[in-house]
Amino acid sequence: MRELSNLFWRRLRVQQKVFVILLVVFVPVVSALAWHASIINDLLEKQSQHRQLATARKQVLILRRIAVDIEDAFRGFLLTRQEAFLIPLEEAEPKFEPAAAQAAELVLGIPGLTQDVRDTAKRLASLLESKHVLIRQVHAGQADKVLAYVSSGQGIALSDGLREDFRRIQDRLDQRIQELDEEREALAKRVFAGLLLAVFGGLGLGLAGAKLLAKSITGPLATLQTSVAALGREPSSGQEQQKIAIGSLDEIGQLARAYEDMAGRIRQQVRELEAIIAVGGAISTLAPDGLDGVLRRITDHAVELLQTDVCLVLIRDERMGCWVVEAASGQWHDRLHKSVLLWEELPVSVKAFETKEPACGEDLRLDLRPEVVRRNLIGESMLAVPLLSQGVPFGVLALLQEQKVSEHTWNFRLARGFADAAAVAISNARLYEAAHQKEKGLEIRLRRLEQQAEMLAHDLKAPGERMEGMASLLLAEYGERLDERAARWLRMIEQNGKDLTQRVDGILAVARVGSRAAAVEAVDPVWVIEGVLKARAGEIEERRIAVEVERGLPLVAGHRAYVHQVFDNLISNAIKFSAKSPAPAITIGGRREGEQVRFRISDNGPGISANQRERVFEPFVRLTPDAAGGSGIGLTIVRRIVEMYGGRIWVEPNEGPGCTISLTLPMLGELTREDEQPPSAQIVERLSLPSSQADTADGAGRDGPIEEEMSR
Repeated sequence: MRELSNLFWRRLRVQQKVFVILLVVFVPVVSALAWHASIINDLLEKQSQHRQLATARKQVLILRRIAVDIEDAFRGFLLTRQEAFLIPLEEAEPKFEPAAAQAAELVLGIPGLTQDVRDTAKRLASLLESKHVLIRQVHAGQADKVLAYVSSGQGIALSDGLREDFRRIQDRLDQRIQELDEEREALAKRVFAGLLLAVFGGLGLGLAGAKLLAKSITGPLATLQTSVAALGREPSSGQEQQKIAIGSLDEIGQLARAYEDMAGRIRQQVRELEAIIAVGGAISTLAPDGLDGVLRRITDHAVELLQTDVCLVLIRDERMGCWVVEAASGQWHDRLHKSVLLWEELPVSVKAFETKEPACGEDLRLDLRPEVVRRNLIGESMLAVPLLSQGVPFGVLALLQEQKVSEHTWNFRLARGFADAAAVAISNARLYEAAHQKEKGLEIRLRRLEQQAEMLAHDLKAPGERMEGMASLLLAEYGERLDERAARWLRMIEQNGKDLTQRVDGILAVARVGSRAAAVEAVDPVWVIEGVLKARAGEIEERRIAVEVERGLPLVAGHRAYVHQVFDNLISNAIKFSAKSPAPAITIGGRREGEQVRFRISDNGPGISANQRERVFEPFVRLTPDAAGGSGIGLTIVRRIVEMYGGRIWVEPNEGPGCTISLTLPMLGELTREDEQPPSAQIVERLSLPSSQADTADGAGRDGPIEEEMSR
């Protein structure tokens, strides 16, 4: 019996199993909830009735008080003849009708009580009306009749009867309210007991349902998930796939079988992709044989991988409107390389080219059209896959079979993947060859331009040198015989010749920056600055300039000669323009900013106006040609070098005298961990010449390497 039940359960579908589990778990729970809902509904109804009866009792009490107020107000008025005693009567009158109507409405569900409330309310209304009649008689001067009525005791009897009736109604309402309280208490106990039973019963049924669900659904799903996770960790070398331990015949069992089939196909596709990647790596390497070698490897690997007889790489010649065989597999390459095939001769290839989708054909030897002249080559079957570059076809990869092959036999996916890889390789090879040819052309043009520049510089420099030499010779030989005007003209000619020579040298210097740069190296800017200051120690000492250099500057990536030229030009300008100050001073510093180092060279010279700060970097610009010598090409060379390293240079806006030039150079990458970096404190050494003035100014000795060199 158990085996039959297991077999029956295995044959159920997942939806049916879930439905059975839901029935087992939720039907009792829903039934218990429905029973609880019914009891709670009864409890709510009892509570509603309780509230209605409490409200009705309150209204009956109001009517009873109205009866008392009517009698008391009438007696007080009758004894004193004062209208003030009628105020309670007047206030009770508007409360009467709403209270009577609400009380009658609230006791509609109680048999006999509704009619009693209505009758008593009518009698109260009659009492109220009779009191109004008596009051009007008193006002009309018929007090004797009113006193006779009062003496008869009829009004008192009517008032007492009303109060007694209202008391009986209140007693009946109190009795009914007490009964409702007892019923509510009994229902609450039933709800609590049923709730406990539902909780424990629901827990038991939930555990049973969860166990059944785990055995039938979640357990097999976990097994399937484990198998899926193991798929990615399995080695690609084909091992036998293990069968998933799921024996049910429902959707999960079917999914397990489908997964096993899919895993097998995935392993097959992985092997194919590995082969394509290997082929792609082989054909993407541009060997010395160039594009022809790449195409040969494409066709040979295609025949080997796709197991075809012949593979052709056909390129569309737009100018001639035909196919050109760029490559063929095996021995066919020597026979067909660069041969022309008519466009209509290969209809399958035309279809693949025009539709941008693979196309295949059978029984091609039966095509007897006159333009088909190579039937022996074409064979019986063909598969053509378009070669695309950015979505635009430029040729096809044609696979040929001597035997007849049906369409479903071709491996379209593998053929398309191979064709895509081949198209990329062909495009890359073409781009490489085009770029290589362009690079060669640019190199040739650059060499020609350099030669022409050298020739032009020589042609321009030679007349300048001759003009300078002739003017100098004339001044030396005939200077004493010439008047002041002629001598001044000769000196002008000599200076112009010298300027022409310097300008030609400057142009060549700018043009040669970065023309044949070697690989960058690690350059310590402190050492470079030390070298510049040592070379210019005489100028610094002569002009009594105080130089301050920050230590601990980060290393930069560049060429030592170029970095030296940058600082040499900038420090030289700072020396020239700060020399006329009363206490000339130069400050050199820097700090890291991102992946660059920002250097600052400051002096206390006259400074540069805002409208000239960009112009100073232009060639042959000298803002004060009389005050400072030079050709005006130094800052141009500095800017060219800085921009060659991807940096920038500018003049800082200063308030007051002085000039600060900032520049950025690439910082050398640090391979130390962040917690191992040395502290960023920088040691500042002050270079002040001469020594007597330095000792007087700050009382410090010369212990730095730059200062020691300066003192020597």
